[in-house]
Amino acid sequence: MNFSRKTVKGGVCILVFFLTMLSWTLVSSQSPTKQIQKPITLLPFQYTQLKTNNGTSCVYYMRNISLSNIAVAVNTGAPDSIKYDNGSLVNGIHTLAPGQQIIVVGDFKGKQLSTINLSSQNVAITTMLFCPGN
Repeated sequence: MNFSRKTVKGGVCILVFFLTMLSWTLVSSQSPTKQIQKPITLLPFQYTQLKTNNGTSCVYYMRNISLSNIAVAVNTGAPDSIKYDNGSLVNGIHTLAPGQQIIVVGDFKGKQLSTINLSSQNVAITTMLFCPGN
C-alpha cells in the first residue's frame, strides 16, 4: 500500500491540530485562580475600614507614595500580636519615609482594620488588604 506524500502531510497536520486542542483543553481545565486586589489611596485625613477573615492569613500593605515627604498613618483594630515586617505592631502610629512600604501577613481573626492618614502635608498613602476567600 503506497501513501502519497500529500496524504501523509495532511495526516500529520490533523494530528498536530488534535494534539494542540488536547493540550489546550488540559491546560484550561486546571482553572488557575487569579485575583486582582485594588489598592486604596488615602489623602490626608481620609480613612478606610477593612473587614478581615477569621482563620486565614491576610496580607496588609501600606506605602507612602510621596517621593519627598514623610507620611504619618494610624492603624487600629488588629490583634495585638500582629507585627509589620519592620517589627512594629500593626496597631499604632507609623511614620513612613518617602517611598517606604510596610507589609504584614497574619490572621486578623475577623477584626475590622482601620487606617487613617494623618500626614500634615499633601501626602497620599496607599493601602491594600488581601484575605483569601474574600
